[in-house]
Amino acid sequence: MGGTKNEAKAAPKREKLPARRRRVIRRIAIFLLLLLAVNYVMHLGYLLPVQGIRDIEARQGAPHGETLARLWTPEVHRTHLVYLRGSERAVTIADTYLTIYGWMGGFGWTLDCTEESPLYAGEMTMNGDGRQETVCCYYGRVDDPEIVRVEISVRAVGYAGTTETWEETASLPVEPEDFIAREEGRYFLVEDVIDNWPDNTFRQAWITAYNGGGDVVTEFQIMEGTHSHF
Repeated sequence: MGGTKNEAKAAPKREKLPARRRRVIRRIAIFLLLLLAVNYVMHLGYLLPVQGIRDIEARQGAPHGETLARLWTPEVHRTHLVYLRGSERAVTIADTYLTIYGWMGGFGWTLDCTEESPLYAGEMTMNGDGRQETVCCYYGRVDDPEIVRVEISVRAVGYAGTTETWEETASLPVEPEDFIAREEGRYFLVEDVIDNWPDNTFRQAWITAYNGGGDVVTEFQIMEGTHSHF
C-alpha cells in the first residue's frame, strides 16, 4: 500500500518590473528629490499647492487658515488654482499654479475680521497672457446670524455726459446651502468669468445681505481686493 507524498509548494517568484517602468519610476524619484533640493536651497517652487498658498499668507502677515474651498480656473492658466482660507481673525484668498520648479504662490488678499461687522467681502480678478477671459472671484465671511442670503451685483459703470450710468452684467447669489459654516462665521466664494465687457465702462461689484424676511441688512460696494495678470 503506497503512501502519499506531501510535495512542498514552491514559493512564487517575484516578477521583476519591466526595465522601462523601473527607469520611469527612478526618474520620477530623482525629479522629486531635485525639486525638494531646489526648494530648500533657492526657495523656488513647492511640492504641494497648499504650500504655495501658505507662502502667500506668510508674505501678507496673515495667520495660516483652514482651506475652505478651492477653484480650478483654467481660463487664467491650465494649472491655476484659487484657495479660500479662513481663521478666527481673517479670511484670505490666494492662488497658485504649477511650473517646472513646482507649485508657485501667486497673489492674494486678506480681509481683517477683528473689527465687528455683520459682513466682510473682497474680490480677486485675474487674467492670463493672451487670454480674453477675466476671472473674478468674490469671497467673504458673514458674522451676523440674521443674514441668511447675500447677492453680488456686478455692474458696468459709465457716463452719459456728466451723469453716471450703470448696467448689471451679472447677479451672483449665495443661498443658505452655499455657505461654508465654521464656528467663527459662514464663508462664501463665487466666481464670475467675463469674456465680453461693455466698451467705455469700468467694473464695480456691490454686495447686499438679506435677512429671512427679505429685508436688507447691509449693502456696500466691494472695495478690497487685488488684480493680477499672468
